Amino acid sequence: MEYLPIEGLAGFISKSLEVAYSKDNKALKEKRMVGIQALSGTGSLRLGFEFFNEFYPGPKTVLIPNPSWPNHKNVAAKAGMKHAEYRYYNNGTKSLDMNGMLEDLDRAENGSVVVLHVCAHNPTGCDPSKSQWDDIYHLFKKKNHFPFFDMAYQGFASGDLEKDSYGLRRFSNEGSRLALAQSYAKNFGLYGQRVGCLSLQCETYNF
Repeated sequence: MEYLPIEGLAGFISKSLEVAYSKDNKALKEKRMVGIQALSGTGSLRLGFEFFNEFYPGPKTVLIPNPSWPNHKNVAAKAGMKHAEYRYYNNGTKSLDMNGMLEDLDRAENGSVVVLHVCAHNPTGCDPSKSQWDDIYHLFKKKNHFPFFDMAYQGFASGDLEKDSYGLRRFSNEGSRLALAQSYAKNFGLYGQRVGCLSLQCETYNF
């Protein structure tokens, strides 16, 4: 039970990045990916929002889907970030409000930080299809938005870790800058251990 380095257990961080992005991820091989161990998904989100608040030169208002996990707003506020919502779910059709989502994100200020659920959206359980993820990616590229992915349920939506991470890997494989908050509370049953990881994919290697 020795002290860990301030960034956490190196082996855990390395394996977390491989689980999320795959061993063959280009940014990972080029060392453009950085990660730190955090207190589950909540701690990962808090560190990410604090990073954006202190260092991100773009808008300080984070865009959160409506609906979303209620604590997204609280954690962002505690880190000093303002928040706004974008349409995500259509209660009438019980399906993803794709048009509303794209319209809201297109109207948002360029370079906005946007929270995206990777899979098993909380609380609706409604996720974009592969083609919809592709459309979301193209809009982000157009608007230069910064995606902040929240992945608390990898493997729970389809039973396949790779399938459930399609949206994240779609952005990552295109070389996009992005952030990811991982939690192992649900899929690994590690609620009591508070195990998570925050990672950032950088556009260039400069450290």
